[in-house]
Amino acid sequence: MIPNNSRTTKRSAEIVAANEDLLTEILLRLPTKSLLRFKCVSFQWLHLISSPYFARKHSLKNPNPATSGLFLYHYPSLLHLSLAADADAESSITSRPSFGPVPILDFLRITPFASNLTILSSCNGLLLCLLVSPPSWNDADVIYFVANPTTKKSSPLPPLQMLAERPIVTMDLAFDPRESPYYKVICIRHCNPPDGPEFEIQIFSSETGSWRICQGPFLNIRAGILFRGRGVYWNKRIHYLDSTGGGSFYFIVEEESLEFLRMPFIQSEVQAMERSWYLGQSGGHLHLVDIETNITRDSSIDIYELQNDYSGWFLRYRVDLGLIGSEFPEMVRYIGVHEFLDVEGNQRSGIGRYYIYSVLDVVRTEGEEGLFEIVLSIPNKIVCYNPGSRRSKVLVYFGDDRDRVRYEWHNVFLYTQTLLPV
Repeated sequence: MIPNNSRTTKRSAEIVAANEDLLTEILLRLPTKSLLRFKCVSFQWLHLISSPYFARKHSLKNPNPATSGLFLYHYPSLLHLSLAADADAESSITSRPSFGPVPILDFLRITPFASNLTILSSCNGLLLCLLVSPPSWNDADVIYFVANPTTKKSSPLPPLQMLAERPIVTMDLAFDPRESPYYKVICIRHCNPPDGPEFEIQIFSSETGSWRICQGPFLNIRAGILFRGRGVYWNKRIHYLDSTGGGSFYFIVEEESLEFLRMPFIQSEVQAMERSWYLGQSGGHLHLVDIETNITRDSSIDIYELQNDYSGWFLRYRVDLGLIGSEFPEMVRYIGVHEFLDVEGNQRSGIGRYYIYSVLDVVRTEGEEGLFEIVLSIPNKIVCYNPGSRRSKVLVYFGDDRDRVRYEWHNVFLYTQTLLPV
């Protein structure tokens, strides 16, 4: 005889299976990785979970998913760092990570005749990639495409013409599933004409499936801008750093206009020997990291956050590199005795030290009480550091053979899971 509780469970499952609206509401509450497994339950579940309607509803219910991993590019290798081995983990860096080549991109079926794969941009689960057939750099041998590693689908972009005459400066994805199921690709190209703007923008829309030229934003922009790294999409805008003036600007995608953005006031008490910046978004926030290096005292990492109304930056955390260096001494370098002035103007002498590291990413979840960690590349390791708790954790240990490999933020790409089609 079948127990009553078993009959009740079976009856409940039959009721859910027969009511697609109820089944949809249940499945919408599940994480993406679980949904991928549940496609195998039945044809009904496969059809439902694979539908664009369900993918759209799921993305709206999960507007800021946790970072699943990072893609790290260091020529000629492309590696994937998984930050959440358990799909149900609340934090993106709480479970043991994996690190290695990118089987997650095996679905692209890259042939030996077109093996130079480069990721150019990532945005809300989609990747913009470049595939080149060596050794030629003809227009026909350069393929740009958008891929979704979660659904293992990709879509090529229409070819761009005259790549040698008008080289590409930067190409970035603009995609916000809360606003639209369609994405755009913003391509800035160098014109260098005798008259007119120095740059032009070409915009691809997945809704129309075609490119169009937009020259207006650069008509009144000074010449000599050097784009540092890649663009970062946040708040319906793509944000860029300018290497020449130490400033930044952003492109408003819908208005197709360009605006300048003031950098934060440098709050360091000493003049840095070297200063660089990180720009990235995570958990619905845009972060700017001021990375200073000096040899007269311990350096710091200042993490800024941009106000949603663009009224300015505010300092979220100041990270003392001396604390991290005491735990990871391999990132500390010493130089000979030198003379310097202290804050009161007194002559001092001492052994200088500086730090070997680069900021790869700021990983954050929504809410003031959410996760906040900074991911660093140091000799032999990739580590993360929580500036609130002042706790650190080794994510990856390379070994001595990778001692000189240091990744930079503009070659690191966020990966989040999404069911949305390309």
